[in-house]
Amino acid sequence: MAASKVSHLTLSQQAINAALNCLWIEAQTLNRQIIKVDPENVDALSRLGRVCFELGKTGQAKKYYSQALKVDPYNPIALKNLKIIKAYKPNGIKRTSHQSPVSPNMFLHEPGKTKVVTLLKVAEPQKLSNLYPGMEVNLVSKSRNISITDAENQYLGILPDDITFLLTKLIKGGNKYQAIIKAVRVNGISVLIRESFRSSRFKNRPSFPESGTKLQANFAPSTQLEPVEIIDEEVD
Repeated sequence: MAASKVSHLTLSQQAINAALNCLWIEAQTLNRQIIKVDPENVDALSRLGRVCFELGKTGQAKKYYSQALKVDPYNPIALKNLKIIKAYKPNGIKRTSHQSPVSPNMFLHEPGKTKVVTLLKVAEPQKLSNLYPGMEVNLVSKSRNISITDAENQYLGILPDDITFLLTKLIKGGNKYQAIIKAVRVNGISVLIRESFRSSRFKNRPSFPESGTKLQANFAPSTQLEPVEIIDEEVD
């Protein structure tokens, strides 16, 4: 019994690793092995739903997520992804699986250098269905806001006003930033913004001060900023 349990856990970890490395066929095989001996394994059923969606098999993805909900009617992952699948319409937009490995290190919090932000005015669910955690996106500065776009320059959402004001000043001063998708929900996206280069002008000034820490800004007094609340969310 103990050996069987260890083997089961090993398969689950292998399935997770395969998905993190975008080895979708391998992930599909491993998860099917799990549900063959444990048909009500909610995690394996949900992972199979994700695999099928990445492979463009939305019908099968819906089936596996529905099976997961029969076992656990309130499973948040299955509920969220079923809504995304129902909202997804392939007409005009081709669904392609992503092939870049997702490293957990991408989401490490670096005090003063990273911040997780929930986007406002997000794009329609059809576009959101093509996003995934770890996907690199663009920060596009405009006159009144900073928008987030995908690799094809398709609009995804905008940053809140306080973050826009903060980053606009820092970018104009020479700082550089990169952004990746941290989590995708039915009608929402959160992105992790990371400082990739700090200008000498802001040598001792963190991009994202911790809550309760006063900024040691190098801006003129009239443009000093208030501390920004840190938003932290878990990856689905």
